[in-house]
Amino acid sequence: MLQHHEGLVTATLAANDHLTWKALRFRKDLHVVNVAPPPASGGEWLTDGFRFRPTNVVWLAYPKGSEEEYVEGLGRSERRTVRTALRDFRASTMTLEHVEKITHALAEEWLPLYRASLAGMAFATPLVSSPEEVVGIGPDVEMLAIRDAQGNMRAGIVTLNDHRRGVYTRAMYGERGGPRSHNFSRLLDLAMMNVVRAYEMPMVSLGWEPNLYGHIGKAGLAAYKWLLGFRPVPRAALRADGSEDVLTRVVHDDGLAPPLVFFAYPTWPPEQADLMDVRLRAVAHPNTNTPFQLSAFGSDVESLAPSAAAKAEVR
Repeated sequence: MLQHHEGLVTATLAANDHLTWKALRFRKDLHVVNVAPPPASGGEWLTDGFRFRPTNVVWLAYPKGSEEEYVEGLGRSERRTVRTALRDFRASTMTLEHVEKITHALAEEWLPLYRASLAGMAFATPLVSSPEEVVGIGPDVEMLAIRDAQGNMRAGIVTLNDHRRGVYTRAMYGERGGPRSHNFSRLLDLAMMNVVRAYEMPMVSLGWEPNLYGHIGKAGLAAYKWLLGFRPVPRAALRADGSEDVLTRVVHDDGLAPPLVFFAYPTWPPEQADLMDVRLRAVAHPNTNTPFQLSAFGSDVESLAPSAAAKAEVR
């Protein structure tokens, strides 16, 4: 009944398995329970804290009319961070390049940075491991890279130019490291916005991810993307690839990176006919020792912390 995936333990139940859930809800070796396919209405599942969610999300944003308009639209703290990064970069001897067609040599140079960026993630699995795989991830693979005065690549993003869908996507990021104020990732994301405007494309994406943070990706990653003006959209709205909707309840976050966060539909079924218009809401199972980035989501966050009575039963 329990599925194990790189440290994540889940159980998948049928819509009529509510009694089984009663038996599972206090197991300390279980992280998440899914109900799939979900019932037409949540009923008693919603009462027990289950929420409807897409299994995968795509992070999308509009590039705005100019760099300054985009930066001005960020929150005060993020706006200050981005402007500091721009100021420090312009005062440095580093350069930024946009390569419209990635080469084998460029991919080979970038790969060690990608591996270094994944090294600090407990359950991360590289999507590519050779220059051939980097070059072959799509027909229009590009790169944005930051180099130091000696010409060494310090950070870079592999991007996909999807002309047909009108979406420019940051696929993978790699960084060698440097002074904290440089904020290479923010500089490259800002440069990507400028490329999208130059191409006159309507949409920019930070790629798709499993809709559960605290396992492979941490909640801080979702908060970072949210603060940059990106919003999660059900991946099924863009492509039919096995992504689906399920009912989900977080049980425990032991052994993962709390708080566990996923994005859920605020109403079910979604009110909008077009899923691209659905604004998902963050649902968190926080650990009391990690109050951090949840404030980034503002009023769009709901806590599923266990009640005092539930904690007593677990003991």
